[in-house]
Amino acid sequence: MASIGLTFVTALILLVTIMFHAGILMDFIRPSVLQVQLLGVLLLLFGVVVLLAFDGSSVFGFTIGLIGLFTGMIGSFRDSNTAKSTDQ
Repeated sequence: MASIGLTFVTALILLVTIMFHAGILMDFIRPSVLQVQLLGVLLLLFGVVVLLAFDGSSVFGFTIGLIGLFTGMIGSFRDSNTAKSTDQ
């Protein structure tokens, strides 16, 4: 039963992350570099928790951790001037 739930959670995280990156690329949302990196760290830590908490479901934790690592790396290499400054 845990496998079905973890499959659903992993698919949901993957879908939301894809929508998040698509929103950034199409300029619908403009999060700061730090916000994207923090999302990546949170997903990575959640993947580690899933990896350690469920014995037979290491693939799900590893997948969620890779999604978090990818998101954090994308946040690190983004241009930091995307946030609009109001001091002009």
